[in-house]
Amino acid sequence: MKATIRYRFNAELHDDESLYERARGVVERLADVHLGFREWWTVPAKARQSPFALGDREDVLKLIEMQRQEFQRKYPGVPLSVSNGILLSNARSEKQWRANGSIAIAINPGPGEVRLDIGDLSAATDTPTELVWSSLRALTEDPRTVFAQTNVKQSVGKDRKLYSLNCGVFPHRDFLGWMGYVNQAVSESQVPDAARVERQGQGTLILATEKVDLFDARLIEKMNKVEISLAELGLLPITDAGISE
Repeated sequence: MKATIRYRFNAELHDDESLYERARGVVERLADVHLGFREWWTVPAKARQSPFALGDREDVLKLIEMQRQEFQRKYPGVPLSVSNGILLSNARSEKQWRANGSIAIAINPGPGEVRLDIGDLSAATDTPTELVWSSLRALTEDPRTVFAQTNVKQSVGKDRKLYSLNCGVFPHRDFLGWMGYVNQAVSESQVPDAARVERQGQGTLILATEKVDLFDARLIEKMNKVEISLAELGLLPITDAGISE
């Protein structure tokens, strides 16, 4: 099973050094969540490139500069905000990366989002709910956060499901998924079907179900009910530009 936490903030355009510091700040918030989140490496764009430890500041800055220049050559006239980011993994080699749970984090201030992918929850931890919940809490400590969601991808035999594609309620709204964050105070009585409701800064963390199984209709119904409650509160953003509240 794969879980992807995505949190959003207002778009930011960084120079190379401030992008590096932004990335350091994000992963430092994760350091106490899991032993596997304490060291991060750049993800090579080409087969012959070697990864750099994020702590190797000068090497990482050179990589950021090279990737920025390559983007500008390939896409002249396209705003740099489209690609202003960095991709990191928690292992130096692909073999170790898979053993660690296939974890990567994409930090993209240009479009205003950070995405943490835990590709194999069972390899990463014996307590998947706590790992993902603690990661969500750590990431959304960023006061710039405006919304966060957790998508889940699961396979059973030859059948595959992705929450956002196969299980969500609203085709025209964003989804919360397994768990997420909204930038408004929400009480347990306002989302009575949620498993956990916890204040975080100016907003609220919400866990829809203690465990997740996309092939269990009862759990999907519970997740859907949480999203319906949030939509009624006006807290699930509309994604279709042709529709208004």
